[in-house]
Amino acid sequence: MSIIELRGLRKHYGTFHAVDGLDLTVEPGDIYGFLGPNGAGKSTSIRMMMSLIRPTGGTIRIFGKSIETHREDILRRIGAIVERPDFYNYLTARHNLELLGRMSGADVSRGNLLRVLGIVGLDHRADSKVKTFSHGMKQRLGIAQALLHDPDLIVLDEPTTGLDPQGMKDIRDLILSLRSEHRKTIFLSSHILPEVELTANRMIVINRGKAVVEGAVQDLLNAGRLKVTIATPQANEAAVLLRQTHADANLQVADGVIVMMAERADIAHIVGHLTQSGISIERVVPVRSLEEYFLSLTSEAANA
Repeated sequence: MSIIELRGLRKHYGTFHAVDGLDLTVEPGDIYGFLGPNGAGKSTSIRMMMSLIRPTGGTIRIFGKSIETHREDILRRIGAIVERPDFYNYLTARHNLELLGRMSGADVSRGNLLRVLGIVGLDHRADSKVKTFSHGMKQRLGIAQALLHDPDLIVLDEPTTGLDPQGMKDIRDLILSLRSEHRKTIFLSSHILPEVELTANRMIVINRGKAVVEGAVQDLLNAGRLKVTIATPQANEAAVLLRQTHADANLQVADGVIVMMAERADIAHIVGHLTQSGISIERVVPVRSLEEYFLSLTSEAANA
C-alpha cells in the first residue's frame, strides 16, 4: 500500500491554476523530495493533503484512504510542520511540548516528552527557555512536536529555510535518522536543491502546478547529459580533437582540465578516442548535480 497517492490534484483560484493535475506516489520508507521553485504549488499541495484547504478537483489518498472520508484517522498518523513552528519563548522546551501536546491529545508524559526531545537532539536543553534557542534548534523542536504522537508519516514544508550551514546539516541528519532508525516515511518539500539530493531517495519536480518528472533521485540524476571533467597533461590537444567530434559539448579548458557536456553512454567512446589518439588521461569524472538537472527541467517546462 502506498503512503500517499495524489491523482489529478487541482487547485484553481479563478483563472490562476496553483496546482494543475498533479499525480504523485509516496511509498513506505521513502524520503520523498517534493521539489520546485517558489510559487510552483508545493505549499498549496501540502495544504490540500493536510485538509487545510479543499481541492478544486482530483483525489488524495493517504494510507490507502480518502482524505475526504477518513480525515481524522489519517491526520492522527501524520506529523507535520506546514509553516514555521511557533512557541512560547518564555517557557521551556518541555513545557512548550506539554502545552501543545495537550491541545492535540498527544501523550505528554515526562517520558514521552524526553523521548522526542532525545530524537531531535534537544534532551539536554529540555528545561531551557525557548528564547535561548537558535533558529535551527527551534526547527528541531518543531519536529519534536510533530513526533509526539509517534506518526507514521512526517510532512516537512521547507524545514531548512533560513538556517546556517550547521543548522541545515543538523536537520538533514535528523531526517535521515527518522527514516533509518525510527522507520518513518518523510515527505520533504524544498526548493533547496542540495538538501533534496543529499536526503531523498525519490523525488518529483513540479513547476507551475504540474509535475515535470518523478522517480528515484539517482536514476534521474544519471539520465541524459552530464558534466564530464577530464584531467590530462595534453588538455589543449585533447580539446582540439573533441571539438571536431562534439561541437555541441560546450567544451572549456583550464589548468589542464577539460569540462564538457556529454551523454553518459558516450563517455567510454570519448575516453577511447582520446587514448587511441595518444592523449594521456589522468582522471575522468562524470557529474550531474540536482541543480543542473532541476534547471534544465524547469527551463524546458517554461519554454514548452
